[in-house]
Amino acid sequence: MRLKAIKITSRDGETFFKCPRCGKIFRYSKDYTRHVNKAHGHLFKK
Repeated sequence: MRLKAIKITSRDGETFFKCPRCGKIFRYSKDYTRHVNKAHGHLFKK
């Protein structure tokens, strides 16, 4: 299972990443990846 980020472009042309599971918005992909591993990492562990 993968959580693929929803990419949102602002009026200024800046790209944001939105978590499809909880709806949080992140400015950088590194922050999004860290969030997924920490908050939703239990989905990937067996």
